Amino acid sequence: HAEEPPVVAASERGFASARKFAGTVIGNTTVAWSSDSARVADTPIMDFVAETMRRASGADLASVSTFSTDVKIPTGPITVAKIAQLYPYENTLRAVRLSGESLRAFLERSAMYFRVTGGGAAARVAPDPSIPGYNYEIVTGVDYQIDLSKPLGTRITGLTYKGKPVRDNDSFTIALSNYRAEGSGGYAMVRGATVVYDRQEDIRQLLIDEVTRRGTLKPSDYFTRNWSLAPPALATVAASGIRAERPAERVNGGEATGARPTTLRIISTNDFHGALEARPDGNSGMRGGAAQVAAMVRRAQAECTGTCASIFLDAGDEFQGTPASNLAFGRPVTELFNAIGLTASAIGNHDFDWGQDTLRARMKQARYAMLAANVHYADGRDVPWIRADTIVDRGGLKVGIVGIATTLTPSTTKASNVAGLRFDDPVATVNAHAKSLRARGADLVIVVEHDGAFCNRDTGCRGEIIDLAQRLTEPVDAIVSGHTHSLVNTTVKGIPIVQAMSSGRAIGVIDLPVDRAARAGAREDVWMVKTDSITADPAIETMLRGATQSVAGLVARSIATLTEDMPRRGDQYALGNLIADAQRVETRSDVAVMNNGGIRSDLRAGPLSYGTLFELQPFGNLLVQVTVRGKDLRAYIESFVARGAPRVHVSGIVAHYDLSRPAGARIVSVTVGGAPLDDGREYTVAYTDFMATGGDGLGLASAAIKQVTTGIVDLDALIAFARAQPGGVIKPDAAPRLIPESR
Repeated sequence: HAEEPPVVAASERGFASARKFAGTVIGNTTVAWSSDSARVADTPIMDFVAETMRRASGADLASVSTFSTDVKIPTGPITVAKIAQLYPYENTLRAVRLSGESLRAFLERSAMYFRVTGGGAAARVAPDPSIPGYNYEIVTGVDYQIDLSKPLGTRITGLTYKGKPVRDNDSFTIALSNYRAEGSGGYAMVRGATVVYDRQEDIRQLLIDEVTRRGTLKPSDYFTRNWSLAPPALATVAASGIRAERPAERVNGGEATGARPTTLRIISTNDFHGALEARPDGNSGMRGGAAQVAAMVRRAQAECTGTCASIFLDAGDEFQGTPASNLAFGRPVTELFNAIGLTASAIGNHDFDWGQDTLRARMKQARYAMLAANVHYADGRDVPWIRADTIVDRGGLKVGIVGIATTLTPSTTKASNVAGLRFDDPVATVNAHAKSLRARGADLVIVVEHDGAFCNRDTGCRGEIIDLAQRLTEPVDAIVSGHTHSLVNTTVKGIPIVQAMSSGRAIGVIDLPVDRAARAGAREDVWMVKTDSITADPAIETMLRGATQSVAGLVARSIATLTEDMPRRGDQYALGNLIADAQRVETRSDVAVMNNGGIRSDLRAGPLSYGTLFELQPFGNLLVQVTVRGKDLRAYIESFVARGAPRVHVSGIVAHYDLSRPAGARIVSVTVGGAPLDDGREYTVAYTDFMATGGDGLGLASAAIKQVTTGIVDLDALIAFARAQPGGVIKPDAAPRLIPESR
């Protein structure tokens, strides 16, 4: 659309100021500086960054990433813009203390960037596609070689400090960015290291100040050759191969062949829910696992050759669900998606589960766009920290991506988590952004939305994402969906739609012809991630080992034994009864109510561990006890069947209902503790604080005589109840408690 003159006028002053600052001359150079070979050879330009960091912090060593291999500082004046190109991120400087053993592990992690295939004259060296270039680190202050002939984990040779071999028990201080100091990018060995320097200094500003102070930038002031690739034959192949691939680099894994792509392969995940490790999937064996998902994504990318370009997207709910993820507030999952090369994701309802501040921390950590175009402040203003859309380049093909959060978010996470936010209708939002993206140059528009559907052979597909596709008036080329944890691979009004179940059990793959006239050849599919038949990505396994091992002892803790499987099948089942019983007993209430949406996994017969029960109830909800009159309890039970079969489980009551009756009069009979419900008596009801604040529309606060937050976590109640069973053995009770009247 045309620029709005008032907006242009209002922003011109700030824009002019930014242009002036970027063009400010801060120094000069008599030699040209370039980063084109910085990932295969020691270069002055990277030593300039590293040595500036090391000297500012007083550390023994420094580590720096080559963010781009396209940086060039020609002879002549040096501007602020040139330094910003060299260091584009707003990282701050830290120094931490590392042992010699951790330093070696740090360098071995970095050396995983190089993937060697073939042997002898046929050997090839290329970047590992699962490791972005910015996760390859160069360390100054020590001497070392990266021997590409050796297996991963053993490549660092000749590691010395001031001429002496580095020993495991040696101690060093190392300057690095706050991003790397937090262990991001698979560098778990530095996470938790003692911080010896942190003044919140912006690294880019330090570089600007250094050039300003020096006046003339000279390689001799910074450059010391301290590392190299080996052996020489493979070093030559690496230099040739990686330089040859350099012009084709795109943000987050795009390909370029010189010809404009004619097909875009859209690879997708959704509802990963922190599932870093594989898990049983009914009778289908083991499914998923982060390293297996990475391998499948890599395979899908590798198959995309010639004039095919690929993009990797996610439809939200990345973090919530497992100890390894939850106890680190989702950090390992963001590291995973950074490493695989995710381009963009939608923000899911459960991505808000730890509050807006934690979500913002994950968004800052992410090297991909987390999008929700339909989220605004309650008064309609844009939320400045939530991006709406993005455009990325894939070999000259401009791909626009718009993200949508489900409008159910306010009722499917705690209300306090989304306080002050509004979730608008997706249709109008997508139409507006699809039009805007094309006006801004997008050749294709893809929607990533945290809404889904259910499909079967008899009735086809139904759900919010199907409704969206049918109601759109602006052209959209593909949709990646989520939220319902279902398998969706269908086409609606010519728009291919996928959803790849959940927890990394599958990936979606859409092969989309760029030419709309060829769309009859579009294919959408869902590939199962069958753990036992996939070779895991070793770099991802290594990267995430720290996250899973840190909770391994807790996860394996034995709790009880289950005599038979307890699946979530139908609307009423033994597993829901078990949870409701635990909440009623542990809070000493008359009644307990558990929403089915909070029951997150099945239980399999055999030993039950802490980790198994955690994945069943991962949210850490507190139990609330409310006191209500009998008549209000009766009305509350009526609400369970107001819109059809109940989607809750109860303990302490047995109710019969008749759906043929009008809503509000469907409860035929109710007993509490074996006695008929007394409208005049007071009863205590236990449920989670999620429900207490209106989650799933199941609040009871308006009728409460008294409400008390018990301080008991739902998972703790379940564990205590399970351990209290005779012999620690749980026998499923599948007897229905909300019973339909037979007709």
